Amino acid sequence: MGVKFNDKVLIDKLNILEKSQIPFAANQALKRFGFLMKSQLLPQEFEKQFNAPDGFGRPVPRTLNAVLYEAKGLTLAIKIKKDSDKGISPGEYLRSALVGGEATDTAIHSAIRGITGLYPIPAYGNLRALGALTQGADLKPSYAAKVISGLEQNYVRKQQPGTGERFVAAIAGPSRSGFSTNPRGGLKGNAVYRIKGNSISTVFTLSGRKTMLKPVFDYQGFVYKAAEERLPSLISLSLQRAMASM
Repeated sequence: MGVKFNDKVLIDKLNILEKSQIPFAANQALKRFGFLMKSQLLPQEFEKQFNAPDGFGRPVPRTLNAVLYEAKGLTLAIKIKKDSDKGISPGEYLRSALVGGEATDTAIHSAIRGITGLYPIPAYGNLRALGALTQGADLKPSYAAKVISGLEQNYVRKQQPGTGERFVAAIAGPSRSGFSTNPRGGLKGNAVYRIKGNSISTVFTLSGRKTMLKPVFDYQGFVYKAAEERLPSLISLSLQRAMASM
């Protein structure tokens, strides 16, 4: 998204010397505003707005450091990082949170969907009780690998279910992948269970529809409101500095 400085509102009130400094001063003001959005305003709003579905957890540093900005002339672009050294990028996993739409598939979601033909929804309360979540309320990669190994019955993987531990997908009728399990033994259909001894926990529910999300907050509205509130004073300060340096 972009923020563009409209110099026509200001320029008639300035003398000729001040008018000559408008492009430079505006560009400097936009750079300062972009840095504010990157380092303070958006990370603080992420901290306030982003949470795990069960009400616990907080954004990880990777999310808080995901904002980028670029000021060219009288236009400022606010971006979310699209590059990633591992896994999906912040631009991908934050898309549904910031603009809404289909929930972003993670590796564990794609793997379970590939096995069952259904879309998984984490049972956060149970996963937390099992110690499967990080401090940021994300599923631990090691636990995700155990779930996949158990469902695939692939015992070559490095991460395996523990002794006496099983992961089972119970599906009510055939799924798109042809994977079919008739729920029995008290297991309700369309869920992934972790079974150990007499303990049975739902770790994912399964749905035939992909999860659709609403934006967590009005991302564009937040940026534009902050621009309206802060840019006038920033351009005034930049213009004063530009004139003082002449």
